[in-house]
Amino acid sequence: MSFLRSSIKVLSKRANLIAIFNVIYFCSIFVVVLIAQVLFPPLYLDGALASSLAPFEDNWFIMFVGIFIFNLFLSAFVMVTLPGIVFFPLSTAFLVSRAVLWGLLLYPLPSWLFLAVLPTLVLEGEAYVIAAVTGTVTGLSWVKSSWVFRDGKLSRWEALKTALKEGLHLYKGVTLLLLIAAIVETAMLMQI
Repeated sequence: MSFLRSSIKVLSKRANLIAIFNVIYFCSIFVVVLIAQVLFPPLYLDGALASSLAPFEDNWFIMFVGIFIFNLFLSAFVMVTLPGIVFFPLSTAFLVSRAVLWGLLLYPLPSWLFLAVLPTLVLEGEAYVIAAVTGTVTGLSWVKSSWVFRDGKLSRWEALKTALKEGLHLYKGVTLLLLIAAIVETAMLMQI
């Protein structure tokens, strides 16, 4: 349980930023779905999803591991966190790009399939939000440490080290959320 205790402590410390990023992410998905429904004709996926899963049809474990590794390393770390460490606004920009992708994937779905995808959407979305907070806080720490830490007396190097430690704690939560999301997504895909 101490594994999560440190993550929850850091999450509560960054609650305002997490709330803002949640609004940005989930509202972006909603807006993209609305715009796509107006601008694009409805798509009918008659078996397209099932045929794209054919290579994994018999091996749920490979599907699960592939989903988890792709979401954790490529989607969360490389696409959302890492750019923010280099230039802090990029975490928000790439978080919104993930929301646009989700919105474009969701708009043609029938209601029953949307409900099946909803748990994965929420779990992955929250993981990406936390990953974006990690990138933003770490990027800001070496630019202007007083914006991130109340104790404005930290040097840039000390602030960066502190932000990286916070980021490690936050990534425990990202990993757990994406692990659960991969389990849910694999189970859902195996049922289709």
